[in-house]
This record gives sequence, C-alpha cells and structure tokens, in this order.
Amino acid sequence: MNQIKKEIRDLIYTRRSEMNDEVKEHWNATILQKLLESEFYKNAQVIFTYVSFQGEVDTIKFIEAALSEGKTICVPKVISKKEGMEAHIITSLAELEKSSYGILEPQSYSPLINPLDIDLLIMPGVAFDKNNGRIGYGGGFYDRYLKRINPKAHKIAISYGFQIFDHIPMDEFDERVDFIITNEL
Repeated sequence: MNQIKKEIRDLIYTRRSEMNDEVKEHWNATILQKLLESEFYKNAQVIFTYVSFQGEVDTIKFIEAALSEGKTICVPKVISKKEGMEAHIITSLAELEKSSYGILEPQSYSPLINPLDIDLLIMPGVAFDKNNGRIGYGGGFYDRYLKRINPKAHKIAISYGFQIFDHIPMDEFDERVDFIITNEL
C-alpha cells in the first residue's frame, strides 16, 4: 500500500509543479470563493488551517479574509516528528516565519489554542477520493492531531480537481475529511 501512496504522491507533485500560474490563480480564486460562501465557514468562529506550501491550494488569501472578518485563525507548528504539532493563534501573516521544513509557521510566542475549541479545520492533503479519504504527506501529523479535536468540528479539504480519485488506499489510522471543496465540484 505504501508503494501505491508513493506513486500517487509523485503523480500529484508533478501535476502541481506543472500547473500554469494563470490557471492556478483562477482555480485558487474559485476554491476560495466556495470556501468563504460555505456554511462550514460562515458558522465557524475558530478555524485551524494549514499555510500553503509547494503548490498546495493557496490559503494565504483565505487567512487574510478570515482575519478581516474577525475569525480566530490557528495554524500548525510542528514540535517534532514524535510529538506532532500544535495549533497556534495568529492575528497577522507577519507572525509567521519559515520552519526548518521551509513551511511558514507561527512564532513560538504565539498563543496555543485548545484543540477542543476548534470549529473548522482546513485540511491539506496530496490526494483525496470520492469517499472523503485522504492521503497526506506521510508524517501522520494531521491524523494524530485530529484525535485531539472536538468531534463536532468540521474537517474540510480544499483541493484541485485532479487530486480527486475514485478510490485511494487508506491505512487504519488515516483520518477522512467531512467534505472536499475543489475548483470543479
């Protein structure tokens, strides 16, 4: 199964890297609009979102929009492979700095959020399927963090249409999302 996941990851990494900038910008705008108009977003006050990196669906404009609407925004900070990650509150994109992985993360002094206070999670992923299955990046950070959140919190994936498969392999510890927003659906 790990070989199949690796092949899917490699395929998606290649597709994302080959995307035309204009198409990517248009698709990101479509996804952002759908996300901001969703009931999931409108009904959420505390939102945990990833900070986009290396070809992922852009979350920077989403973070800016949510902050301007007075939503509480939390972003992940990786502690270690073993300890996983935490969610820190940010009030501005200026509070982010590059981690050792090259990903923008909150600075250490940013306040932590109680995972039980999160209403909505915007989930990253490499690939998804029509049953809301998810292939992440292989570190298990989100699968472990999701066990700590309020079970009523909505888990939403944002994805380009080509990242959706009929079926993807899932291990027993892999967490599903509740809904997927793409540029197509």
